[in-house]
Amino acid sequence: MWLRSWIHFSVIASLALVILFAGFLVSTSVPFFFDYGLSPIIASEWYPYEDLYGLLPALIGSAWVIVIALSLALPCGLATAIVSVEILPQRYHGLVNIGIDILAGIPSVVYGLLGIALLLPWLENNLDLLSGHSLLAAGLLLSVMILPTITRLSQDALRDVDTSYREAASSLGLDWSQRLFSVLLPQAWPSIRSASLLATGRGLGETIAVMLVVGSIDRIPQPWYNLLAPAQTITSRIGREIGEASVGSSQWSALMACALVLTLSVLLLSLLAQRPARA
Repeated sequence: MWLRSWIHFSVIASLALVILFAGFLVSTSVPFFFDYGLSPIIASEWYPYEDLYGLLPALIGSAWVIVIALSLALPCGLATAIVSVEILPQRYHGLVNIGIDILAGIPSVVYGLLGIALLLPWLENNLDLLSGHSLLAAGLLLSVMILPTITRLSQDALRDVDTSYREAASSLGLDWSQRLFSVLLPQAWPSIRSASLLATGRGLGETIAVMLVVGSIDRIPQPWYNLLAPAQTITSRIGREIGEASVGSSQWSALMACALVLTLSVLLLSLLAQRPARA
């Protein structure tokens, strides 16, 4: 009886926290949208002391960083999952999982410090840049951070494929690559897609590591596809400016609006990840 009551209390408390969190974000960001409307979403200038709050550079920066990170982490994570589940002997599975868990457990600030100490100088020296701070640096660093999420969930997806599919593929005479691409990956794809979306949500919310290497320059790269330019993301903007913004000020409300946009984006990704794939 007490267990059921505790479960009910936990569910109610969790819902209350979600509602409280959402209410706080909406109440603190609504004044910004009342004063400025939706035009800041497509505006490109962010100068709080001149009451200019353009969100577009940070939105573009966040999108580029996520695209770079997923482009690297998804194939690497999926390949790691395939090798560990389908190729390596059982006795090596624990060793692979330990390595993945270590990557997942490293604090984000440590990743950021490693990025400053190793990644930025490497980019400066090899790409002849004045500064390694760039969208590329943030994307490369973030790809390592979301790699454990994609790998772990992809491993689970492959293990969940029923043994009967493997047996049927073998009885048809399919070789290993044919079984992988014709049977295993199509069956596991819905879960792999969900893993990618969840990893994207995690990457969007990353702050410290990205803030330390992205450059935090509020401008759209010129040209817009220049990944070697320093830029800004939504999280790096919030992380850098929240300490100097007065509670209740226009700048505070603008940063809360950034947080609301970020939260809605992550919520959308989570809903898409839970959506069942079409048959």
